Amino acid sequence: MVKAFGFKHAGYRTYEGEYYGCQAKISAWGVPDMNPSSRYEVSITLLNLEGTRVRLIKTGLHVFPKLYNNSDLRFFISANDDASRNLACYNMNNCSPAFILANSSVALYPGQAVAPLSQYDGEDRSVTLSIRKDVDTELWTLSREDLGTRSIIGWWEKGILGDLDNKAENVQFMAFVAYENNDTGPTMGSGHYPNKGKNKAAYMMDLKIWDEEGNDFSPKIFSLIRADDKPDCYRSLPDADLGVIEVDDHKFYYGGPAGCRN
Repeated sequence: MVKAFGFKHAGYRTYEGEYYGCQAKISAWGVPDMNPSSRYEVSITLLNLEGTRVRLIKTGLHVFPKLYNNSDLRFFISANDDASRNLACYNMNNCSPAFILANSSVALYPGQAVAPLSQYDGEDRSVTLSIRKDVDTELWTLSREDLGTRSIIGWWEKGILGDLDNKAENVQFMAFVAYENNDTGPTMGSGHYPNKGKNKAAYMMDLKIWDEEGNDFSPKIFSLIRADDKPDCYRSLPDADLGVIEVDDHKFYYGGPAGCRN
């Protein structure tokens, strides 16, 4: 018997256009006591919709007990020629398109556990990741951007993803949880709603998007489309809506507690 799952999202996406890269600083929060059949993810995604077919490349942090046999927060990558058929392939698991590591000592290895983690009203831990089209090789290239200088992790081979090999039509800055329909939802982010704000709620910030010439710009949150599909359980909120004195127009908080029902 195939089990039915509920997917709940919180975050933002662009309007349809032409995009050649994206970046975000992502706060690192674990999910304690995750049900083995559930998962949590926060990621940046480049995707194209071709009829019912969803082609995408993404990276971020997730907790996925079924994939790793534990509930560690991990750095991940994924590329999918048709996400509408739920054929996700993660990390270095003989995926198509294949991901090529830049070298044997990359700043983050796909599937690597992330530690230490953020603590409520305490330490703030994060990682900044980008996927951008290299103007010379024309390959989608993954980098870590929070080490002082750009550190290339690797790139995806070309020739598998149709029009997405050339450019993306949409960008998503998004978190989601997945859980069985007869279960309750896990924690998203810190497990607290975004109005808790700094050092209490999970966030994505320092958002960037690249154009065809390799120029980047920073979209304001209010210029994006909010994509919360069950805001009574999980939701997002721009920093500007918190009433803080120093507003960051390129930052949003997101999350929600465990216990959501479909």
